[in-house]
Amino acid sequence: MRPAPLGNDVVTVVLFGDSITEGQYVAPPLRWVDLVSERLLSHCRGRRCCLQVLARGISGETTRQGLERFPRDLQAHLPDVVTLQFGLNDCNCWQTDRGLPRVSEPAYRANLVEMITRARHFGAGEVILSNNHTTLRHQTLPDGLTLEQRRQRYNRILGEVAAETGATFCDIDAAFAGLDRGALSRLLLPSPDLLHLSEEGHSVYASVIGPIVERAVERVLDAKGLG
Repeated sequence: MRPAPLGNDVVTVVLFGDSITEGQYVAPPLRWVDLVSERLLSHCRGRRCCLQVLARGISGETTRQGLERFPRDLQAHLPDVVTLQFGLNDCNCWQTDRGLPRVSEPAYRANLVEMITRARHFGAGEVILSNNHTTLRHQTLPDGLTLEQRRQRYNRILGEVAAETGATFCDIDAAFAGLDRGALSRLLLPSPDLLHLSEEGHSVYASVIGPIVERAVERVLDAKGLG
């Protein structure tokens, strides 16, 4: 059963993704979702609205798994603003899959499009699609490419989907790309991880996506006459 609509003064933001959204290995309140949530709550304090921000990231997930929990973790909340962050697991290749990526490139594209379509169908006037940051994973995978090479291919797909669907594109990678190894290593967890964000990495991530989410919330407030 579809839940009853919330009042017009309620603005719901759902931050949906994998371990980067969950903030694996970093405790609250230092994860980017917490930093962005606090920024949003501060921005809306004293306004004629009730803001709820829901972090719905699960470590290890692909877009395929994300779609499986879409009804429970996103659709049920009838969100106004949605951020979508997936890809680092999708592009990974496991020996047990005989070198195939966990989610093929065509399926990754289709899954992103379906997420955007479903988010909008359940009320999201603002959908933000984030690409994935540079890592230090340069070991060759079973398919002969590195995770970094595969990440770049899936990032290109994500950028194309954002353009094709009209979703707001958040270029997280721009803040990480081009850094030397020393600077990048401070934004990532140390070896053997070299992929998940450190506390400093979460701060940089929040500084990029935070203003984009804030502007999206502002547009929703204006549309609801709460600006």
